[in-house]
Amino acid sequence: MNQIKMNQDLMKIKQQEMGFLNHFQQRNYELIDLGLVESFQWKDLSQDDLHLMERRHKWERNGTLFALRSDWTNAIVRYRKKYQLHADKIAYVGSVYTVDSERKQLGVEIFSADVKEQFKVLEDMICFLQQELHTTLSVGVISHNMLLKKLLNKDEHDDELVQQYIRDRNYDALGSRLGKDHLLVRLMKEAPADQGDYLKKHFPELADQLKEIEQWQDQLDSLGVEYVYSDLLAVPVQSYYKGIFIHVYEKNAVNPIGSGGQYTSSSKAFGMAITI
Repeated sequence: MNQIKMNQDLMKIKQQEMGFLNHFQQRNYELIDLGLVESFQWKDLSQDDLHLMERRHKWERNGTLFALRSDWTNAIVRYRKKYQLHADKIAYVGSVYTVDSERKQLGVEIFSADVKEQFKVLEDMICFLQQELHTTLSVGVISHNMLLKKLLNKDEHDDELVQQYIRDRNYDALGSRLGKDHLLVRLMKEAPADQGDYLKKHFPELADQLKEIEQWQDQLDSLGVEYVYSDLLAVPVQSYYKGIFIHVYEKNAVNPIGSGGQYTSSSKAFGMAITI
């Protein structure tokens, strides 16, 4: 790569970052920047912290655990609690690191249980992708974290092989593990577009979660995403998601350009980030 191309690429990234911050500052988001190195005490780590710690660059000194930032949402939730930050809407830009990757994230968080407010944050993010990055969003995928928890008992849900077979859509292996008559195994045979109707018929207690999925589908449809569908067997990327989670894709892309979902901190919240 020649020097001119490197300069152009660097300038493009920096312009996208500034464009993102300007976009959300104009919409009354609090802009936040946090240190790359985080410190912890082992006794204070939550289950989500422990789960994330497995893939973090970390070291220990004088009884304190240090780690490179691997997730903005958890970092912001801790910062908000420590410094009693009362901002409801936050925007950020920065890198996250795992043991095998570095990614630049541009993201937003809203600390409100009001779904209409969460819809507005989703709209602001989609607007940035479409108008500022000139991205055509061809696919949106929605699911709900509580579905798998209700379709599996605790031992099944905690079984790493079960989770892997679900991610791989390995019907035969999952059937061998859970039994061919297990509701989740039978659900896997259904096309994604038919899964909702199947669950409404065989698992009516999931009606509330299915209704939530439909509401978020309608919202993505209204924002101009070309094809939106629910994938009721999707496994969220982060374990802290407690409700709806979403992936949006550019045309012919394998990896999502944006993802996010609902979680709980001191109150209910929603966050979404894009990767550049």
